[in-house]
Amino acid sequence: MVQVTVRMLGTLKEVSGTGEAMLTLPGEVDVAGVVQRLVEEHGDGLAALLLDPVLRSPLPNALILLNGVEINNLDGLGTRVGDGDTLVLLAVAHGG
Repeated sequence: MVQVTVRMLGTLKEVSGTGEAMLTLPGEVDVAGVVQRLVEEHGDGLAALLLDPVLRSPLPNALILLNGVEINNLDGLGTRVGDGDTLVLLAVAHGG
């Protein structure tokens, strides 16, 4: 079992209704698995804001940090998450 703290900032906090979630996941898990579980637990509103509708990925819409390090400096969504780790999701604004 892996326990992960997920902190959601900005509009992600508003949509999810919480700034922090504790998730317990079985076995080994990566960032993509944590995001999937978070979306399952917090519903369509969070999914619509967090996940790109075409790519079904959070990367275009959120800056993701694992223990203070941006995941693109690690192994991206495939970065392994360990017991006691903290994942931070910060919505990025797009405009034109």
